[in-house]
Amino acid sequence: MASGRESEGGVKDTLRVAGGLFLALFAVFTTVSLVSYLFTWIQDQSLNTDPNFMNVSVSASNWGGKLGYALAHFLFAGLFGFGAFAVPVFSGIAAVACFRVRRVKVGRVLLLCLFGCIVVSLSFSYFCSFSPAYAAAFGQGTGGSYGYYVNEWLVSMLGAAGAGCIVIFVLAVWGMCLSSRVTGLISAFFDRVFAPRPEKRSVKTDVDVKTDFDSTEVEESLPEQPEAGDTEELDISVIPDLPGENEMFPVSEASEAGESEPMDEQAGSVAGEPVEVPFSVPENVIAEGEAEMIPPEKPAPAFEVLQSEDPDTMPEAKWRERYDPRLSLSRYRLPSTELLDEYKGMKYVPSRDELERNNRQIVQALQSYKIAITKVSAKVGPTVTLFEVVPAPGVKVSQIKSREEDLARALAAVGVRVVFIPGSNAIGIEVANAKPSTVSMRSVLEDPKFRDTKMDLPIAMGRTISNETMMFDLAKMPHLLVAGATGQGKSVGLNAIITSLLYKKHPSELKFVLVDPKKVELSLYSPIENHYLAKLPDAEEAIITETDTVVYTLKSLCKLMDRRYDLLKAAKVRNIKEYNEKFLSRQLNPLKGHDFMPYIVVIIDEFADLLMTAGRDVEEPITRLAQLARAIGIHLVIATQRPTTNIITGTIKANFPARIAFKVMTGIDSKTILDQTGANRLIGRGDMLISTGSTDPVRVQCAFVDTPEVAKLTEFVQSQVGFGTAYLLPEYHPEGDDGSPSSGAAMKVKGGERDELFDEAARLIVREQTGSTSLLQRKMEIGFARAGRLMDQLHEAGIVGPSEGSKARQVRVTEPDALERILEELHS
Repeated sequence: MASGRESEGGVKDTLRVAGGLFLALFAVFTTVSLVSYLFTWIQDQSLNTDPNFMNVSVSASNWGGKLGYALAHFLFAGLFGFGAFAVPVFSGIAAVACFRVRRVKVGRVLLLCLFGCIVVSLSFSYFCSFSPAYAAAFGQGTGGSYGYYVNEWLVSMLGAAGAGCIVIFVLAVWGMCLSSRVTGLISAFFDRVFAPRPEKRSVKTDVDVKTDFDSTEVEESLPEQPEAGDTEELDISVIPDLPGENEMFPVSEASEAGESEPMDEQAGSVAGEPVEVPFSVPENVIAEGEAEMIPPEKPAPAFEVLQSEDPDTMPEAKWRERYDPRLSLSRYRLPSTELLDEYKGMKYVPSRDELERNNRQIVQALQSYKIAITKVSAKVGPTVTLFEVVPAPGVKVSQIKSREEDLARALAAVGVRVVFIPGSNAIGIEVANAKPSTVSMRSVLEDPKFRDTKMDLPIAMGRTISNETMMFDLAKMPHLLVAGATGQGKSVGLNAIITSLLYKKHPSELKFVLVDPKKVELSLYSPIENHYLAKLPDAEEAIITETDTVVYTLKSLCKLMDRRYDLLKAAKVRNIKEYNEKFLSRQLNPLKGHDFMPYIVVIIDEFADLLMTAGRDVEEPITRLAQLARAIGIHLVIATQRPTTNIITGTIKANFPARIAFKVMTGIDSKTILDQTGANRLIGRGDMLISTGSTDPVRVQCAFVDTPEVAKLTEFVQSQVGFGTAYLLPEYHPEGDDGSPSSGAAMKVKGGERDELFDEAARLIVREQTGSTSLLQRKMEIGFARAGRLMDQLHEAGIVGPSEGSKARQVRVTEPDALERILEELHS
């Protein structure tokens, strides 16, 4: 009898332990599946409608496999949302009860967990309904189907306020059921708040305190003494003087006698009032304080400092000190991202319903053409969503590629593209979101990828489909072609390029040459002329708008390029980076013509207009700069809204491997820009393809920079101390054919050929006593090239002095009679 009972008890124990083990493993499996479901539900959503669910070739991204995904989808999306986590909690507690580790009331735990599922599901559905972005992202997933429908019914019956009261009530009831201490804590809180405050008692610091109670009661009431090594809290009201204080700050004899020492007037007037110091301060502290009080002197320009000191006579320690080009504007501070807007209200995230609908339509559209699909996953971007489709074995890629138009019709969406995903066996189908999101320039610049970059000329253009910041180094491109139809975002792209560089480079390290034939796009940057812009010596404005000035500026850059190559040759280096490193380490002598070379970025807003007006005069210097200027730090960025073969010629394309294509109208225009189609399927509004020449084009949503943001940025730069003038390019005076109205009109006189306006120009210069080329342009209404040639002829005749950079030439003839005698001698 006893043996039968023992065997029966052994079977029960075995079943109990086996059940506990099953419940414990089920709790672990369910937890892992639910947690993984939060991150991989998008990739596994195609399993919901996959007829080959039980096939071994079909896999799931969920950590629990296909069964884990099905269980998590049923508990999370189909039932309680985040409340589904109560299921593994109950299973774990039941396992503990089976193992008899601790006595548990399973019935009470089951009721609490079931009540918790309902409460959490309803709470998440209610509170998330007030966040449109969050609700659009998760739909009814946060509270599950149960919470979603119950919340909808409560709101329709009681309104949002009444439903909120119900939610708060059930939350409070559930909390009180979980722990009986909650009611005690609430009662204690109200007792503490509404109880009368005790009267304040004076604190006595005497050591001897008389008491009327027994000494045994004193021992019991006193706190336990801290053991060795324990930290003892001190009452700050009775802390005695710290020992050694007088040793750290020795008190002077005068202060000990009660007399105060007189202080220095400069040190005592820092705060505006005399300050009494009861102890003497060490000399090193006084020296540091005085050094901070004295305002630092304004640093002189770096070139003048080096020019005034001969390296042969300088001390070796000073000469070996590394040179810093930013000392020329040592107080300049790079702008803060707070100047830019965030555009938080202009972000759109597709809902789960929208993604699943597009997923089903893609699968059905491909199956209608007998194209089998094994897996579909989605990546949501700011403008488009990338569906990664894994075709079944035997399916050709061309079969899917040829169905672009059919997919666009089935999805009723614009901008559907089929792309290849390198390094993967999947085919990408890009589907435009219902509403494109605005990518703020601030969010891109605050990305650690841009903030911590070590690129020479970092440019952050926007965000990719996977919401990663798209960056590239213009110094390695080395030139950039931007093209697209009118109104598709080219000007915003140029603003993003300029803004990225302004946030990373100091004015001594970077200069811009801005060409704006339309006269309205780049004029916003005129306030930063004395900090970042470069121009010809006699040019009135740094923003170039006239075609003739563009030609002379480009040829002046060619002249600067040749000069820089001569310096590289003398320094025995190959590029600007090596040259500047040598100069910064003081291995090059400024007295021998060496100087720090800033990068120069030439931005041309409308290239087609220049070719129409100047033709070969513009294309020739641009081609020469594109071929040779990379090594000496001159980089070109040209934009056009006419991507045709007569504008983007073979010569231009050969020297501009990096290209950005905004939306164009036809596939031919896309091939002209990128050598492939794709730009004609973009959706516009900053949607673009970026090709760096070595990889396939990457789809990017351009970061948006509005006009008020550019205005605030330029005002911030202008408010700081800058250079005296813009960066001056070399003077360029063409010899012979220059395209001016009377370039061939010259007179043969003694001393060589001179312009027929030579006498008039000489009389004007002597009368005004200003040797300025711009003066000749304004008064005589002639072009820049002819005015420059007249000034050179006046210099050869001895009427004006040599060129002094941006300053006007010195007029050597002061009397009109003396000038007439000189003109008679020249004509004789």
